[in-house]
Amino acid sequence: MKIINLQYPNIYKNDHKNIVLAMGYFDGLHRGHQEVIKKAKQIADDTGRVLAVLTYRQSPASFYKSDQILNYPILPFEQKIEKFKAMGVQLLFAVDYSIEFGRQEPQTFVDNYLVSLGCKTVVAGFDHTYGSVNKKADMKHLPEFAKGRFEVVTVGQVSDRGDKISSTRIRSLLLKGKLELVNRLLGYDFQTVGQIVYGNQIGRKLGFPTINQELKTAQLLPKVGVYAVISEFLTGKYQKKSFMGMASIGYNETFGENNPLTLEINLFDFSDDVYGQMVKIKWISFLRDQVKFSSSQQLVNQLYQDRIKSKEILNGRL
Repeated sequence: MKIINLQYPNIYKNDHKNIVLAMGYFDGLHRGHQEVIKKAKQIADDTGRVLAVLTYRQSPASFYKSDQILNYPILPFEQKIEKFKAMGVQLLFAVDYSIEFGRQEPQTFVDNYLVSLGCKTVVAGFDHTYGSVNKKADMKHLPEFAKGRFEVVTVGQVSDRGDKISSTRIRSLLLKGKLELVNRLLGYDFQTVGQIVYGNQIGRKLGFPTINQELKTAQLLPKVGVYAVISEFLTGKYQKKSFMGMASIGYNETFGENNPLTLEINLFDFSDDVYGQMVKIKWISFLRDQVKFSSSQQLVNQLYQDRIKSKEILNGRL
């Protein structure tokens, strides 16, 4: 997959009208977003054209809303790229979003981006907007701005049990630790990717050694608590191998106050030194809230119970 970075104003031009373009921010790349990509791929396959995506490195909504959560993606950009590749996207146009970009007239956006990119067909979700939102920059009016230069295909709402699948809904569920529902709406297991770094070694002393994950890119995390997880190594001698485990997002309150937030993962039946390796954590199910225990032994007793429950949940997942 080729990646082309676009700025504002756009200077890139493709004289070959051979692009089927799916456009959107695609935060989380959930099942609704996947339908947009699938529709664009179907058209590209049927017509022998190039499947492309136009997306943004930053959340457009974060420029206009005060909610700081919008600065933390459900799926970081680099991981989104990997999923685009897996879906058959051949060309990715990545835009650095800015206030100036968002203020442009919708006709200007269509002329300077969609037409200049060589679009023959443009596909987007029914609620997608572009250019200045105050100037009818929605899918209903896109054919007017296209002026017959490309086909417009709108993908309707995708629902789960009667409710719209949306990034807003997924963010809310993620902050409540509702991982089973989050993963159902995403269509894949929520994931974090990062390097294994040194921690405080407390878990090892308790008989539950952990790997500490340092995120490669900041992203929205589930609420503080303990979870059943699957860890997949991306580098090193265990590359492409996965292990069941349990993970903690928390502050180690049993061992003091004002500790930094950490992601600690206990891999079942694993004790090797893997510091420095990259690992993907798939967050499967919430087990319990973080608890400040009165003694280390109480914590150990609880960890044994957490491991039993995690194995029950993860049974058959590998």
